[in-house]
Amino acid sequence: MADRAEFLASIRHRTRTGKYKPTHAPDVAWTPKESPPETRLIEDPSARFIEKLEALKGHGFRAESGDEAREYVVSLARSRGAKLLVRWDDEELAGFDAPLADAGVEVAVPRDPEGLREVAGRADVGLSTASWAIAETGSLVLESGQGRGRSVTLLPPTYVAVLRADRILGTVPEAISKYAGGKVPANVCFHTGPSRSGDIEMSLVVGMHGPGDVHVVVVG
Repeated sequence: MADRAEFLASIRHRTRTGKYKPTHAPDVAWTPKESPPETRLIEDPSARFIEKLEALKGHGFRAESGDEAREYVVSLARSRGAKLLVRWDDEELAGFDAPLADAGVEVAVPRDPEGLREVAGRADVGLSTASWAIAETGSLVLESGQGRGRSVTLLPPTYVAVLRADRILGTVPEAISKYAGGKVPANVCFHTGPSRSGDIEMSLVVGMHGPGDVHVVVVG
């Protein structure tokens, strides 16, 4: 058995950023580096984001206007046979209420945390905005808070995020830098595609711990 000094030396070796690599797996966007990678210019962040999202079995749609975004959400709700949609209490989403109601879809905007979980658990569709999106990974950056509960993004089987094209960043470091040196919200989550979970037998299940049907509408 290794003595204490050997044991601690092994721990130090294995936890050195960028030094210890136990497998031959290729580096990816999430792999820690000794120094931040150079910012890679992505000519069309919106197109790259949608490409990466769809590679993860999500659905991306580029809307030229707010009206087109609302038409997409209403059409999606109809196609899913939705009766109840729960959304964040956000001014950017208020314009979706009337078109959805005209389509026979009830819209709930609960502000109480307990009430939110109950409604979101019954909802067919969850609708939110996003603070940022990341083109290189197809990820959404969501900041939850008052009127912006996580249950909206996790409990309904179908989840839709709507954001402006100018909120799409190129890389993960760019997204992280948005919170450097300032006040960080109480809850920041990176959501990447539909929920998926694998067991010890390597069986992949989509929608196990969150929505399996994820849509992102990019406006602009």
